[in-house]
Amino acid sequence: MHWLDFQINNNPDKIFIREGNKNHSYLDVYEMVKVYSRALMKSGIKRNDKIMICLPSRIEMVETILACFEIGAIAVPISIHMTSHEHKLIMDKIKPSLIITNWQEKKSFSSCPFLLFCIEELPNVASGCSIMKNAYEHNNNDICVIILTSGTTSTPKAVQLTYGNFEMSCKNWNEFLLFEKQDQFLCCLPLNHIGGLAVIIRALIYGFSVNLISDFDAINVNNAIANNPVTIISLVPTMLKRILSLDGGLNSLKSLRYILLGGGPSPESLLDYCIENHLPIVKVYGMTETCSGTFGLKVLEEPHNKLYAGRPFSGIKAWINNGTIHISGDVVMVGYLDEEVINGVHDSNDLGHIDNDLLFLDIRRKDLIVSGGENINPMEVEEQLISIDGILDSAVVGEEDEEWGQRVIAYVVFETNELNETLIKNKLIEVLSKHKIPKKIIKVPLIPRNELGKIIYGSLNSL
Repeated sequence: MHWLDFQINNNPDKIFIREGNKNHSYLDVYEMVKVYSRALMKSGIKRNDKIMICLPSRIEMVETILACFEIGAIAVPISIHMTSHEHKLIMDKIKPSLIITNWQEKKSFSSCPFLLFCIEELPNVASGCSIMKNAYEHNNNDICVIILTSGTTSTPKAVQLTYGNFEMSCKNWNEFLLFEKQDQFLCCLPLNHIGGLAVIIRALIYGFSVNLISDFDAINVNNAIANNPVTIISLVPTMLKRILSLDGGLNSLKSLRYILLGGGPSPESLLDYCIENHLPIVKVYGMTETCSGTFGLKVLEEPHNKLYAGRPFSGIKAWINNGTIHISGDVVMVGYLDEEVINGVHDSNDLGHIDNDLLFLDIRRKDLIVSGGENINPMEVEEQLISIDGILDSAVVGEEDEEWGQRVIAYVVFETNELNETLIKNKLIEVLSKHKIPKKIIKVPLIPRNELGKIIYGSLNSL
């Protein structure tokens, strides 16, 4: 018996997905999953066929992914915000047996060489299908999902995850947070990302509800928390800051059991504010390759350890090799598509160190700036910039330089016109070494970020 089947047998009428004012029970979702799975089988889709799904992060995306699980096909959810060129790169990599999108997004696949259906057409495709049930039996070693890493400067890699990866990841999370049947998890992270999809799988396994918001908007999220019995939310630091900036945002967040905070290091000033206001922050460190979080820290229980990424979850082994964090365990991916199997060990390429069992994340190696032989962590400079009154956001990069190798450049969003480059540098001199001070500060209207709030560095030069 698999995840959805279990809930149908035990909690068929319980709300699985809340979306706006509409509730979808486990039975409601099950009925649509059956329709979509019959459409897939009628179209000739078989076990291990790859199905590329380009849909908004809504109930239809959930049902389509679960329909793939139902017949043993591999779901490949992708962002609707990709361009046609990006779609082509992904299609060339994945070589899907079928693409599922909607009428609105279909135009992005105008020259698609693969079989394509719009989600609106699937019920008609399923009609007359004589196959009532497929013969697929779930195996924990089977690949169920391929998730594209959130690459911001190059073509994303395709991470292959198994049913067993999700089973173990969810078990670890339950041991850490102790899920309750009455929990309602607000999911505002995209379902094509591990941070969003993992929430859906946790709900399936442990029988709680998900309040689904397809695109992050601070006001909508705040209203959803205020008007629904939300108990848990997962955010990245930029999302948290936006909610806290709203009238009533702080009080809404105080009502939650847990606020999971991942997607990169959290500014110390933000953590201090959360501690002072007793917000139940849980720092999380993980990645797509490890099927979501592998380290966690409940900040209010250990405020003195707030700068650490957390302790490893059960069954996770972590160590430092050549300065980078290595992780092993049953949550580690099979490997990247069309690359060798990695045998349960993943080199994160993140720099860090371990004090007893606490992990400290120094930096993502690819972000490191080397100027005049000095290593500079851009996140350290960014944190000091946004701590200055009148600066809303910042991005720090290394620019090629003949003399220094690289020089530090800062892109900054001003809240006020009273600031200038000289004033900012004078503030930074008080807290940063000379070699870390940006050689140039560029005023921009906004910092380009992806769906997860991560900076799209490749777009900075076009501002």
